[in-house]
Amino acid sequence: MDEPFVLIVGAADTGRAPITVALLRRLAEQRGLNWRVESAGVVGHDDDPAEPEARDALLILGLDLSAHRARSLTDEMVRAAQAIITVDRGVARVVRARRPGTTVAALGELAGRERDVPDPFRMQVGAWVQYAREIEALLLAGLPRLQALLTGEASPDKGPPTPAPVGPSDERPDSVPNLDAPVASVAHEPRLAAVARITRLLDLGAELPGVIDWAGARRQIEADLKLMEQPLASDDLARPYVAVLRAMLALLPEPPAAGQCAGLRAAVARLQAPVTSGDLENLSRELAAFA
Repeated sequence: MDEPFVLIVGAADTGRAPITVALLRRLAEQRGLNWRVESAGVVGHDDDPAEPEARDALLILGLDLSAHRARSLTDEMVRAAQAIITVDRGVARVVRARRPGTTVAALGELAGRERDVPDPFRMQVGAWVQYAREIEALLLAGLPRLQALLTGEASPDKGPPTPAPVGPSDERPDSVPNLDAPVASVAHEPRLAAVARITRLLDLGAELPGVIDWAGARRQIEADLKLMEQPLASDDLARPYVAVLRAMLALLPEPPAAGQCAGLRAAVARLQAPVTSGDLENLSRELAAFA
């Protein structure tokens, strides 16, 4: 059987829509739901990346939008989707006007709330984090109804079924994307991408210590450290170097001081090239004075 297809529709598909996709994928994965979740936009911004603030906000929440590219909504997508969810009621009206008869629910409607999450375009990253968490809360509230929609037990025109009780562990997702998949023997590209994610996350930690979810940030860093163990050359000492980095990470308080973020950031950045014995010795000395 084909996996159920949930289509998230935004305006430009560069902000709230990809955020919603990433958060819904994580919620579905946590519950063992094999869903295909994708996004599109009603305004043509094809191939644009996610907004920088959206990428930073999702890094803070332990997710990665670096691979996202916007695309325009098509008739083929509409026909293929079992559920179409828009980021707000305004986008829902646009979809209905352009494609009469299409069954659509806005995110607030799905959750049974009289609320649309505002577009944080050009706002500071703290606002993006706040609105991303609100999107996550609406998804949690609307998840039972979405499951019913995908099984044909409900329609967007009816109220949502009574939600199942949500335990404390469901309120704050604990998982991160699976970055443990095998990488190619040429590890340069995935390792550089992992270095870029961690360094940006640590930059944000120094700039916005009160905004970062440090429990989620640690999980993201630990997942990326596994990618960075892949050697770039036969004499690359990446694996023992990453082991020392893990020890440094374990010493970080929550939240860490700006200087500690900067020190760990500099150590991670060294992994952009093969690690030498001198690099490893220097990092071991830094570990002794790190706490």
